[in-house]
Amino acid sequence: MVSGSVTPQDRSAAKSPRPWLRAAIALVLFGALLYFFWPLLGEIRAAVDLFRGADWKWLAIALILQVISYAFLTWLNALALEPFSGKIGFGQLAKVLTSMAFISVAIPSAGLSGVALRVHLLRKFGYYPEESLFSLVVETTLEIFALATVAALGIAYLLNIEGFSSRDIFWLSLMGMVLAVIVLVTWRMTRDRERSRKILVQGVHNWNHWLGRFKRLDEGKLNERLDLFQANVTRYSRGDVIKLVVAAYGKVILDVFTLGACFLLFHYAIPPATLFIGYGLILSLSGLTALPGGLLMTDASVPVVFSWLGVAGGVALAAGLTYRLIAFWLVRFVGFFSWLDLERNR
Repeated sequence: MVSGSVTPQDRSAAKSPRPWLRAAIALVLFGALLYFFWPLLGEIRAAVDLFRGADWKWLAIALILQVISYAFLTWLNALALEPFSGKIGFGQLAKVLTSMAFISVAIPSAGLSGVALRVHLLRKFGYYPEESLFSLVVETTLEIFALATVAALGIAYLLNIEGFSSRDIFWLSLMGMVLAVIVLVTWRMTRDRERSRKILVQGVHNWNHWLGRFKRLDEGKLNERLDLFQANVTRYSRGDVIKLVVAAYGKVILDVFTLGACFLLFHYAIPPATLFIGYGLILSLSGLTALPGGLLMTDASVPVVFSWLGVAGGVALAAGLTYRLIAFWLVRFVGFFSWLDLERNR
C-alpha cells in the first residue's frame, strides 16, 4: 500500500542480492518433503483403488461447496469495495478474483503479480489503486482472522481429546490474550491520527537510516497514504463490519467442508479435530508457493499432513490431491479464461 521515490540505482539494489539463497531453501524444503512423502508412494495403488470405488456424489458436493465458498469470497471483496466510487458487478468481481489466482501462479512473485493485476483490472471499473489495495487489506485481514479461528478450533479439540495439562492450557490462553491485545492496540493506533503519524515518521527515519540503500521511503507520500487509509477506515459502519465478518467466515468454513467432502468421497469420515488441525497446517505450508517449485511442494504436503495425523496413506493421498485439484487448480484454470475475458471486453 505504501510507495516511495525509488531511483534506478535503488531499484537495482532492491533486488535480492542472493538469488541462490531462495533456490537453496527450496531445495532443502523439497528434500524434507520428499523424505516424508516417500512412504506414501507405496500407497499409490491403494489410492487408485479408492478412486474406483469412490462415492461420486461427494465430488459433486465438494464442487458445489467450493463454488459457494468462492461466492462468499466475492461478497467479502464487494463489501470491502462498497464505500468507494467505482462500480463492478458480482460476476465481474468474481472474474477479477479468479484472474488474480491464475496470475499469481503464472507469474510467481509471492502474490505481488496478483495484487498488480487487481489494481489494473479494478481500475477499468473506476477504482483508484489505493482503493483496490485498501479493500484487499480489509479482505485479507478478515480472512486471516477467520482462518485463525479455525486453527483455534483445532487446538480446542486437541485440548478436549488429548487432555492437555493445566500448564499447556495456561500458555495457550496467555498466547491468545497477547494476540488479542496486539490486535486491540493496533486498531486503536490506526484510529489515532497523531500517534500513527509519529510512529510512521519514526519508522521511516529508522528505515532510511539503516536500510535506505535498498529502498528509500518518502515520508510525504507515506503521510498522504496514511491520511487516505484512516479516512477509509471510518467509512465502514457497524453493519458493514458484521457483514464482512460473516462473509469471511462463510468462505473459510465452506472451504473446510470442501476438504471434509473430499474424504467422504473415499468413504472416510474424518474426525473434526483432524480436519481442523490438518487444514491449519496446510495453510501454514501454503507459504511455500512463494519459493521456486513451491506449488508442487504444497500439493505433496497435503497428503503428508493428513498421514501425520493418522489418516491411512491411500486415503490421505487420494483425498488430499482431490482437494487441491478442486480448491486450487480448478480456480486457477477458470481464472485464465476470466483474465482473457476481462482484458478483451474492458
